[in-house]
Amino acid sequence: MEEGEGIANCFNVRHFPDDKYLVIATRQGIIKKTALSAYGRPMKGGIIAIRLDDGDALVDVRIVQGDQDLVLSTSGGMAIRFSHEDARPMGRATRGVKGITLTRDETVVGMVVADPDRTLLSICEQGYGKRTPFGPADAAAGDVAGEVLPEDQNLAVAEDSVAEEVAEDTADESSPGSNMKYRRQRRGGKGLRDIKTTARNGRVVDVLSVSDDDQVLMVTSRGKIQRVRAADISTIGRNTQGVRIIRLDEGDTLVSCAVIPGDVIDEATAKAAALAAATPLLPAVDGPITPPSLSEPATDAEV
Repeated sequence: MEEGEGIANCFNVRHFPDDKYLVIATRQGIIKKTALSAYGRPMKGGIIAIRLDDGDALVDVRIVQGDQDLVLSTSGGMAIRFSHEDARPMGRATRGVKGITLTRDETVVGMVVADPDRTLLSICEQGYGKRTPFGPADAAAGDVAGEVLPEDQNLAVAEDSVAEEVAEDTADESSPGSNMKYRRQRRGGKGLRDIKTTARNGRVVDVLSVSDDDQVLMVTSRGKIQRVRAADISTIGRNTQGVRIIRLDEGDTLVSCAVIPGDVIDEATAKAAALAAATPLLPAVDGPITPPSLSEPATDAEV
């Protein structure tokens, strides 16, 4: 790797079909989708996956297929859910297209696949966060699921609808239960308010897709690590401040988080139980055990 370069994500992939796609998200809100088959011939020095603009950096990578949706989240607490089919497949050595419109001081912090059976965990730098269900992929008004607009028309729609989406979000909060999900929108817009980035919370540092069986590993800037059950984190609606997830020392901040899948935890627990069952127990001995005297000759039983 070149100086300043690092690993962003890893996947265990056996097959590289044409109907699965690798989607890349950058810090400045650009996404790029390429067929997984384009990565089926790796080279010793690696292969180009995306051409980055000056000052931009890769943030997250996901594998998608079928009619799956993606969620992009920003440091300012915004999130946008859109169908991966809104982005046309491109070659590897290309720039990509706009995934979300950012304000001047915002950056993209993460991208996850929207699973209706899971929740989006948003975590802020001051140790506060919350979970919100992804919910079903209800299309926004005028949005047709699966329809792909030409690139120039798609970007024009996205750029012209930023103010409209903010107004829709405000109106959406008044509908009962509407803030307990992320409705599908067109990619390239500003998105919906996910979590409030107040002085108490700070900026968003990471987002994760979790279920009740998962655990979350959190790391602070001073090297403190804490592991919590996802089920212990409150599930509440969007546009809220959340609850305290980790208690930080003065001057410390949360910098990174990771999911420990529930099936991995169950497998580790089962292995530990099997090992304990296979280990023979020593027989109980009444009274203290006295070692043989060094001054006396050892018997056959003592050797």
